[in-house]
Amino acid sequence: MTIDTQKPVLFVDVDGVISLFGFSPTQEDFPGPFHWVDGIAHCIPEALGGRLEQLAERFELVWATGWEERANEHLPFILKLSFGELPVLTFGGRAVFGSSHWKLEAIAEYAGSRPAAWIDDNIDEECEGWAKRREAPTLLVHTDSSTGMTDKHVKKLIRWADQMADDAGSQPEPADAASPRPAEAGAGSRFSLPWRKARG
Repeated sequence: MTIDTQKPVLFVDVDGVISLFGFSPTQEDFPGPFHWVDGIAHCIPEALGGRLEQLAERFELVWATGWEERANEHLPFILKLSFGELPVLTFGGRAVFGSSHWKLEAIAEYAGSRPAAWIDDNIDEECEGWAKRREAPTLLVHTDSSTGMTDKHVKKLIRWADQMADDAGSQPEPADAASPRPAEAGAGSRFSLPWRKARG
């Protein structure tokens, strides 16, 4: 997948966003089919693949999940993603289930000065404080773990991305902006904190 650094970046969690849990185990209709991933059954609705495809038109998508590289090993196939693998943040064993602030260092380093959105089911006050302190536009989208990323969330993210594009288009181009330096691209050429580009 070719990374377009002119787009805002969207950090995508998996558990509670793509893989659902917390719904009643006795209900007759589950939110989606179950898939075995490393010996654990994950409920992953088929519609989520199409939602990610829509978002990929406006954002650079990045996996921001405790799954780390396992997200690329399983989800492109399960969700039938046309773009295949995505960049992956790694967290050096800091993952703590039921929270998300341990992702902040890697997210902040990858995002750099670019507009950034983050969809997660465990956004807490520390995450919200980070978003408010950022100079670049930042959007946090909180999901319910039993329903995950819905069409409503997708519409909200697309409206925000379109606003970012409108704002960028209305600003005059700096005189020396004809050939942006790689260090300003925010795509990963200068990152030393843990994350990996998609293979291929």
